[in-house]
Amino acid sequence: MAGKPKLQDFDSSTVIAVSNCRRSKFKVTNCKAHIKLSVDPITLKFCLYGFVEAHNHSLVDTDNMEFTKKRRKLDFFDQQFIHKLSLNKIGATVAHRLQCSLKGGHQNVRGTKTDYKNAARDIRLFIGERDAQMIVDTMNARKSNLPNFFFEFTVVGNELRSMFWADDVSKCNYEAFGDVLGFDATYHTNLYKMIFVPFTGVDHHKKCVTFGAGLVYDETIESYIWLLKMFLKAHKKQPLLTLTDQDASMKQAVAAVFDKSIHRLCMWHIVKKIPAKISGDSSSNADLRKSIHKLVWNLFITPAEFEERWQILMNGLELSDNNWLNEMFSIRDQWVPCYFREFMMCFDIAIDGQRQKQRQAEFDSNTTTPFMPNKIPIEMHAFDIYNRTIFLEEQKEIYRGLTHCFIIRCEELGGIKFYTIAHTNKSCKIVNEYKVELDVRDNTVSCTCMCFTRNGYLCRHVFFVFRFNEIDKIPDKYQSSRWDRDVLPNRVHAISNRYAADNDPESVIRNEIFDLIGQCTIHLRRKPDKLSALSTQIREIRDIIYEEFPSEPDCNNKSAVISDIIGQPENIEVTIHPPQGIRNKGCGTNKRLIGPGEKAVENHKKNPRLCHRCNKYVYDHDKRNCAKVQAAKEAAAAAAKEAAAVSGSGR
Repeated sequence: MAGKPKLQDFDSSTVIAVSNCRRSKFKVTNCKAHIKLSVDPITLKFCLYGFVEAHNHSLVDTDNMEFTKKRRKLDFFDQQFIHKLSLNKIGATVAHRLQCSLKGGHQNVRGTKTDYKNAARDIRLFIGERDAQMIVDTMNARKSNLPNFFFEFTVVGNELRSMFWADDVSKCNYEAFGDVLGFDATYHTNLYKMIFVPFTGVDHHKKCVTFGAGLVYDETIESYIWLLKMFLKAHKKQPLLTLTDQDASMKQAVAAVFDKSIHRLCMWHIVKKIPAKISGDSSSNADLRKSIHKLVWNLFITPAEFEERWQILMNGLELSDNNWLNEMFSIRDQWVPCYFREFMMCFDIAIDGQRQKQRQAEFDSNTTTPFMPNKIPIEMHAFDIYNRTIFLEEQKEIYRGLTHCFIIRCEELGGIKFYTIAHTNKSCKIVNEYKVELDVRDNTVSCTCMCFTRNGYLCRHVFFVFRFNEIDKIPDKYQSSRWDRDVLPNRVHAISNRYAADNDPESVIRNEIFDLIGQCTIHLRRKPDKLSALSTQIREIRDIIYEEFPSEPDCNNKSAVISDIIGQPENIEVTIHPPQGIRNKGCGTNKRLIGPGEKAVENHKKNPRLCHRCNKYVYDHDKRNCAKVQAAKEAAAAAAKEAAAVSGSGR
């Protein structure tokens, strides 16, 4: 409290404005309390020779020490905690609340909520407009230091326009599972409105995997062509099947670069548009979406059956005249699975989460054994060759071959057996018939359901025929390497390939110290005397360290601390800037447009009310503005007009 507060001088002309000035609080009161020290020239020790005890202010209560200036100063770990939580979309306010919960109350936490918010602000200011330069430098460092890391970017007029990257794990995943590629350009970064384009596929556990990612400035044909060329440069081969949304520029880019790949539309994007393209209440849209989803994903129907059932569905819902649905039906061969059954095989922190799921699935496959009550030989063989996820699929097909299939007719010609297999539902009603051909000379088999061609593993109809012919093993030609247990090399799961893993030697040692202290504390958690002794020992170690190193390194240099936290140098030369003035689709207004789908979700949060006109529980109208009221008014007006016409003709 020493020192004098800086008071602003006001003359008579400004006194009126004082009430409008910002109210200030002073931390200094010109307090005279102090001690006087001198150094003994012989012993070089401090000697106390004066002490003034009187204070002109109240002293801080011991229960409120967290509000003092010293206790409000955040240390390195507090600021690192704030930054790491921000990377997981957790703000400073929640970060402070979490610290209070973890440490047992506000009294044990350095800094207030405001201090945490200020620290987050300082980190953002440190990055400033250097983020484009930082991301390029980070990617270039990975390209130089990580094996098989691919990165390319373009700059126009010192502005970052596009970039694509793929690491070694992404390349291994694409090599094994790159038969089907999906990429979606509907993601936009929040600040600069660049388009984020992840390239994804499905691994041998039927989990999503990423083959690479890119950022582009706009949604032009040229931008997409550059992105796909970089993808091809990184991965060397084209996918068999490419799935995208209905973007016209993307369609032309795929045709230009992936000239050997079949291009189809993603059904998810099409079905998602249903609420926006079809008028009517939310319940009708929900039923339609469910019905279309069930019809489209019926993998056992033929194109002719799909077309017949589609017309029945449209007529039943009175949507035969809907232009958008008719347009989607006209291009059905580009998005309905039954029309391309021969090919339908079915960052940083986010990627690590994705890859962690893959490692978990691998671990489960290698360390657990599923329940096999019947011990069927071909089932045991499937367990030996497939990973857990695909084995469970095959196990289901084997059992359903036993319970839902039977032979209608069988013929044999030249060593080839021709079976007609009935496919029944749970009610034992025949829903379909399939033709299975088996060459008993080499166990070559085919089925008209095309399950193996579509999914890479055999169907229930084939397993039924195998059992009928006492074939106890899956032939080698039908063991797709895509679903093998060991399809990926071991390096894919190495800790060195995990972006979220902090492998810095200093960080590793720090984390080890925290773990050691935590382990000791856990073992002594019910022994207060031992815990007290441990605390004393740790305090003694701290005092020794403080004596040798009195101050924290760069404790007064805020930028140096933030530089260590985010892993970027304090002074970098900025030659690449973020793009400015991006105007892509959806940028027409500052106010976000809310579509019917989102409105339906919001309406479902409300309680529906009964319309006494149509006798339905609804969200969007009542008896005053019910459609039936309008229809009745129009009918009455038409009747009156007709009556007037009849009366006029009678005269």
